[in-house]
Amino acid sequence: MEHTICYLSKQVKALENSELEKLFDFILEINPSLNITGALLCNNNFFLQVLEGSQNTVKEIFSKIRKDKRHRDILMIFDQKIEKRIFENYEANFSILKTKDDIERLNSYLSNYNFENKYPKSIKSLIEPFLL
Repeated sequence: MEHTICYLSKQVKALENSELEKLFDFILEINPSLNITGALLCNNNFFLQVLEGSQNTVKEIFSKIRKDKRHRDILMIFDQKIEKRIFENYEANFSILKTKDDIERLNSYLSNYNFENKYPKSIKSLIEPFLL
């Protein structure tokens, strides 16, 4: 059985573009090597991230995020078992959404997703405010 964690956090201080790019590069390197799928959205000094993978790996990554001094006011949205990952067939399995086009592509992907269970529907509803 797979596991997912989704959280929202505020940046302690607005990160410079170079700092964000360094963070994004690290995430895109490390998450696939750990068989983690998901997405990271960054907007108005907030992060929204979805992590999918084995329970131990997902919880270990989230534990490191909680200790990361770049985050504050971390709000756990969900921490649950899932039957199927929704990001394993999306682009590079783990996506950093930086532009409106990135978010629109993900929104389109999720719009075509089979919503038999509520997990994909929950993800789509969380991402919609980032479309504004």
